[in-house]
Amino acid sequence: MRKRTRFGVAGLAVIGLAALVVANLPGHAEAAVNFSDPSVGFRDQASGAYLRIDLDSTAAGVGQFYFSAPGVGLVVPAKTATLDPHSAHDEQFRFDGAATQYASAVLTSDIAQPVPSGASGTATIKVIGHDDPTARTANVEVWINGKHFTLKAAPAPHNAGPTLTAVITALKATDLGALYDLGDPSLRNGLTREQFVATIGATGGGSVTGLAPTGATTYVTTSAGADFALTPITFDYVKNGVPGEVTAHLRLIYTGGQWRYMTMQPDNAPANSDSNTPDPTVP
Repeated sequence: MRKRTRFGVAGLAVIGLAALVVANLPGHAEAAVNFSDPSVGFRDQASGAYLRIDLDSTAAGVGQFYFSAPGVGLVVPAKTATLDPHSAHDEQFRFDGAATQYASAVLTSDIAQPVPSGASGTATIKVIGHDDPTARTANVEVWINGKHFTLKAAPAPHNAGPTLTAVITALKATDLGALYDLGDPSLRNGLTREQFVATIGATGGGSVTGLAPTGATTYVTTSAGADFALTPITFDYVKNGVPGEVTAHLRLIYTGGQWRYMTMQPDNAPANSDSNTPDPTVP
């Protein structure tokens, strides 16, 4: 009889398919920049520029924001932005003043907020933005010490199919090299391709016997501006001669203008218990 079992990260590692998600934040980080919901984040996929802002007019921290971008690091203004909501689908905000810049702050990934770290310096920042919080779209003009950035944000296209097919093919073949190539940086855990294959392959001992989608892909954009594609699957394997089956979701993330594999999460894991847990109903 086929055995159903809990199949968390440790279970994946047993057959050499570990889903590693590690933020790799620097040990010398001073403090995270945090916002309470409903704050929203907007990312320009082309440039990696990111703006997180609290647009809740009833919140104590309304207008708080930060900006980060490759080559700039993290910029935290000294005061809050001015909000000018025109309607539920047209909110405007602006700021022009002093800020603290952490030029060497680590911009880890689409799922981890940057943290103020390393040496800091003074900067001037000017922001003029328009956003539609319902549609998750925004057009923002930013100047850091006079250097201009344009941030255009919108939900990811619903076209994860080719990447999903490639991921399933790699998982069924236990092709760790292909999985690495398809993976988000958080999956790679800072390892080179060779190190990933050697490290994950060393935890083997079982074999994949089947993997198939069981339903349609669900697309989710979180309040922080991260885009996920979640596909329900059944995962069949044999370990120590005993067959097992897991119902799970494959989780892809849209980053750098393309869909990438992030993790496979069993459906019996506690919903939203940690950063590894996708939940198609609660982003």
